[in-house]
Amino acid sequence: MKTKHKKPSRFTKRQRIFNKISIVTAVLILIGAGAYIGIDSTLNAQFMKKDPKQGYRSIERSHEKTKENLDILIPAEGMFASEFSDSKRVNVLLLGNTNEGLSDTIMVASFEPDSQRLDIISLPRDTYYERAGYSASFLKLNSVFHEGPHAMAEAVHEILQGIPINYYAVIDYEGIKNIVDSMGGVPMDIKQSMHYTSKDGGLQINFEPGEQVLDGQKSVEFLRFRRYPMGDIGRVEAQQQFLKNAANKALDANIPKVAKTIVDNVDSDITLRAMLYVSSNVSGMSQDNIRSFVLPGNFANVNGLSYWVKKPDADIHAMLRHVYTNGQTAEGSGVKESTYYHEESVIDY
Repeated sequence: MKTKHKKPSRFTKRQRIFNKISIVTAVLILIGAGAYIGIDSTLNAQFMKKDPKQGYRSIERSHEKTKENLDILIPAEGMFASEFSDSKRVNVLLLGNTNEGLSDTIMVASFEPDSQRLDIISLPRDTYYERAGYSASFLKLNSVFHEGPHAMAEAVHEILQGIPINYYAVIDYEGIKNIVDSMGGVPMDIKQSMHYTSKDGGLQINFEPGEQVLDGQKSVEFLRFRRYPMGDIGRVEAQQQFLKNAANKALDANIPKVAKTIVDNVDSDITLRAMLYVSSNVSGMSQDNIRSFVLPGNFANVNGLSYWVKKPDADIHAMLRHVYTNGQTAEGSGVKESTYYHEESVIDY
């Protein structure tokens, strides 16, 4: 079979310089910035001038709206079109890319306003995603980003059994650095020694285990570290924990300053209406309201390459039901939150 290689999308100069990763973006937008942007006319005008499609192909929306008049990028299908059709959840696809157009991080941040719950569903970048005309590493989910955020949204929507996607958000490492510094740092309990130096010496990572507050630069170093006992799954869980801690810190931070930094550093199609809708429902939110999950699967070798191969649809259905019913699934369902980080003997995905 002839392998079809699509050329990466064209990026702006800034996007080419920095690798992109969407760890903090959507949560900070949803939790605090919306209310202040809506109140502050200067921030409001600045936000409305941002072009969310800059550097990407045209985003084709579904032209459908939720009951709350929020946008829907990819409409619900299957079980979500019927069983979960009345949900008020807002799903934001968090994407990262590299300078080669590959997605470094893939998450869905799902916020439920009534319960004030934020659920983070991570899809490992090496998730096996079958598509005609492609082979080898192009069957990894992260390669779909060659076609832009909309194509990634379609792929995630398919893997997660028709889950609706309302918006997307993308941020680069420099953006993370700036946002974390505007928050005054993010506290982390680092679980293992982290030491790495790139061949050119441009990236140096040195952490010892223990509780510490990471400034912007240290946050970038922590997020870029990859040598975990569970490989990329360990990194995913470390990113999730960082996201939880950043969200919790954002609740106590200088929100007007953070809001301006977000506007300056985030590429997203999220609207002011959506930001105000969510921010009006987070008054009692805490870190205890944030849960994280990893796409159920196993590492497997397919034609000589290692992939994260998802489990049968029933397992994914159980996880999504757990999310959409706020954890009210029957005992024995096997659904567990991911932790930072679990030992290899514990994981049962």
